[in-house]
Amino acid sequence: MQFLVTNFTQMLKAREPELLDREDGHWYETKFDKVYPSISTILSATAPEHKKNGLARWKENEPAHEYITKQAQDIGTQSHKMIEDYLSNSLAMDEFDLLPIAHFNNLKPFLENITNVTCIEQRMYSDKLKVAGTSDLIAEYNGELSIIDYKTKRKPQVDEYMYEYYLQTTCYAHMFEEVTGQKINQVVILVSSEKNTRQEFIKTCDAYVEPMMERVEKYYLNNLE
Repeated sequence: MQFLVTNFTQMLKAREPELLDREDGHWYETKFDKVYPSISTILSATAPEHKKNGLARWKENEPAHEYITKQAQDIGTQSHKMIEDYLSNSLAMDEFDLLPIAHFNNLKPFLENITNVTCIEQRMYSDKLKVAGTSDLIAEYNGELSIIDYKTKRKPQVDEYMYEYYLQTTCYAHMFEEVTGQKINQVVILVSSEKNTRQEFIKTCDAYVEPMMERVEKYYLNNLE
């Protein structure tokens, strides 16, 4: 996999914040002592009531919800690591469990569309929005510089279910532009399910900038000291 060694990579690494160990979500501390919540923490806190209620009902009705959640996190972590190692040309398949390997193989045709990697698992932040986060991948997808995210799910997804991810990845694009001055127009979400389906969701950032900013503003309005 070809890496695109640019000033972008160096600029991002020079400004990379530290992920803090906290129980109230993901938080990051910048080199200038600013502490910001992650965009995922903000989106979770400002999620529509029907989504929050649906998650609460699932936990009430599923006695094994903690086990299922932990298992899903482990599968996702291993799958992400496999993709990272593959993109870095250092993949050793014998280090991983069977289901993550299946997810990786399922997504591999989409991974062939990735070229000119700028960075993997890049921590970033925005002083303007007072938000931070970690992007799975910034690279060209079908020749266009993109924020790329990958998900492992139990079932196939529909576009409506992906909305929060579009907001999240659009926020990463905003952070990237704030640091580098380079606008990213495209976000890509790659999804593998346990039903052996693979899906590719490609969106234009501009459609999600305004609702993303509204959610960030709502979070800070609700958390005024």
